[in-house]
Amino acid sequence: MKSIKNRIPNLAACFVALLLAGLTVFSGVVKAQNNTPRKSLFLTVTEKARLMNLSSTSPTASLLSAMQARVAKRATSPSLDDKSATTEWWHHAAEYLTDAALIHAVRPTPAVDAWLRGCVMDVVRRPVADWAGPGFRGYNGGELVGSLETAHLTWSIGIAYDLGYDLFSASDREEITTALREKGLLPCERFINQTTFFHNWNIVLLAGYSVAAAVLGDEKAVAHANAWLPVAADHFQKDGSYGESLQYANYAAYSLMIAQEALQRYNPSKPITLEPYGRMVDWSAYAFLFRKPLSGWPLMDWPRSVNFGDCAAIFRPSGDLLIHIAARAKKEMPQQAALASWLFNTLYFPANEPGPHDMASFGFVNGFGFLSVIMLADAAPALSPTEAKLPLTAAFSGGDAFARDAWNGLTTLGVRIPAEPRHAVSHLHGDINSFMLVYNRERLLVDPGHTCYRNSDRDLDVISASHNTCTFEIVGSDKNPRRTLNQIGGGRRTLKHENGEASGGDLADMGGKQLITSKVGSVSVIGGDAAQMYGAPIKTFARFWVLCGSNALFIVDRIESEVPVKTTWNWLLNNRDGLLDYQMERPNKLNARRGDAGVKITHYGSGNYGVPIYAMVHDAYHPLPAQRGEGKPGSGILMRWTENEPSTSRTIVHTLAVDSYAGVAGWESKGENKVYTLQDTDRNQKWSLRLNDDGSFSIDDALAGQSYLVTNSGGVWSLTSKNAVEKKK
Repeated sequence: MKSIKNRIPNLAACFVALLLAGLTVFSGVVKAQNNTPRKSLFLTVTEKARLMNLSSTSPTASLLSAMQARVAKRATSPSLDDKSATTEWWHHAAEYLTDAALIHAVRPTPAVDAWLRGCVMDVVRRPVADWAGPGFRGYNGGELVGSLETAHLTWSIGIAYDLGYDLFSASDREEITTALREKGLLPCERFINQTTFFHNWNIVLLAGYSVAAAVLGDEKAVAHANAWLPVAADHFQKDGSYGESLQYANYAAYSLMIAQEALQRYNPSKPITLEPYGRMVDWSAYAFLFRKPLSGWPLMDWPRSVNFGDCAAIFRPSGDLLIHIAARAKKEMPQQAALASWLFNTLYFPANEPGPHDMASFGFVNGFGFLSVIMLADAAPALSPTEAKLPLTAAFSGGDAFARDAWNGLTTLGVRIPAEPRHAVSHLHGDINSFMLVYNRERLLVDPGHTCYRNSDRDLDVISASHNTCTFEIVGSDKNPRRTLNQIGGGRRTLKHENGEASGGDLADMGGKQLITSKVGSVSVIGGDAAQMYGAPIKTFARFWVLCGSNALFIVDRIESEVPVKTTWNWLLNNRDGLLDYQMERPNKLNARRGDAGVKITHYGSGNYGVPIYAMVHDAYHPLPAQRGEGKPGSGILMRWTENEPSTSRTIVHTLAVDSYAGVAGWESKGENKVYTLQDTDRNQKWSLRLNDDGSFSIDDALAGQSYLVTNSGGVWSLTSKNAVEKKK
């Protein structure tokens, strides 16, 4: 691929072009060619006045100053090829151009103005092949059907033109609007008019189309975009979760936000709804773990989230999306608006982060952008999960479930259980019935994350054997050799087109069943059956996580198959910085510690230890290989127990004690006669789990004198307090 440096005008040329343009800038309002005032879509007169008169101590001022600093730094490079960028120009053009356009609108400087105009005109004049995206998009000439990169270029040029209108001469404007239509709007339209299934691309291309339609004032295209909004919103589950992954939920929701902002600002009298995607902040709040520095990255407090599927471990929702929800949803969903403000305040201050700032618009390493600065003052007052009284244990229809000992507590359990029928499907891993375990701000058992999609080892990211779940082996004859069962995925939700209108077909049911998500007293139980994800001969793979207080976790696996299979239990430990300390105590114990946290795992099956496998744990996706977020071999330590003999039925319990680095050594685990106990006399704790003959199991908190029962009645599982039941009697 040619270097962009050979294809973008240098900074000196940008200044010359700016001087030759003979631009006229008016104070406050820019006049269009017919000498009538031209209003900006993305920065109203009121919003601009507010930004021009900021108090230097306001939160908005700190965002604006941070943006101004990074834009000024970018302007020292002669093009979009920022010296600090590791991504190619397609993947940071949107935030670079929109950031600079806002700075031009409220704090212009000759250097930034010259850079912005030069870069906009260069992109506009690029051939259609460049608007198609990188070579791997497969454009082979002819009429362009847009890609993700097409959409990003379309909305970035549209917004830069809107906010920087006065920078461009009459001939410039003609070039820009022609390119917006022919290289942007029409290719995006071709995509959305022929897309056949529900996934994030549909919403991203709609965003490019909507911005171009609004900026061009194309009433027919605006009407078409508005007609598509309900279809775009229907990509999300009703509770605001999403069938792909948390990262792609953000990417899709960010794009829907861009589309809605363009259309709402074009016609403020037309009401919009943030249902259901505005509810994504609930899921994001549950998934968020903590912020702290991360080795190998610039010094700042990096966020960490529960990251199943194709999602970065350092995920946080895009700042502009959060502020859009915080400002636009105040009446429709006030709690979500307030949670969005809390997330933004928690995740984006202090504002002057060192970056990188070239990975945000595609959802790799998210940041805040121009809309955060414009709309922060309109955001709802913040409300934390504790203040909102969100339950400590909850599940979402997209398949993620969570249990905590407390908000801002010590222990977080994140679980991936079967989803309800999905509205959108893609970017899935074989991770059903896997989990993550966090104690004292240390991720102990983790999800691998994902690499560049074009890496040869991408397949390792997605298989079940790389996650904290089970795989199964059918032991065959010489004619039918052994076969390992990982989870299988598949299925799409059809998107129909009829008479120019789009609509959705039946939801995609990927199989499996959520069994229970419940909390009573100090005990939380989450359960799911993933048998359908593996297919025959597996009939049942019901896994239950029983979190007791802050330190004790029991995992109960009930596995049944039509023919005998061997089960392997996989455990992926976090060693991304090489600081994991782990020891095997044969035959059935594993101790692992990192930072001031440790976990002691005891296996109560007939499995044999496998040797440690040097696996990979990734921080964040990058579109290019061998980048900072990509884990090296050994960044994860994969431990396994495999059964000695195949079987058609077994119920196996694992106990996990989590505590501080020193404290975890004090925990003891015992198992006999179907009773499994975790005890630490120093902590004055003793928890027991008993398997009952009828398939139920009970939990006893011996020292507190509390007992709980998990039962199945007609396929409906429930958690009850035995003490409360006996008291009623």
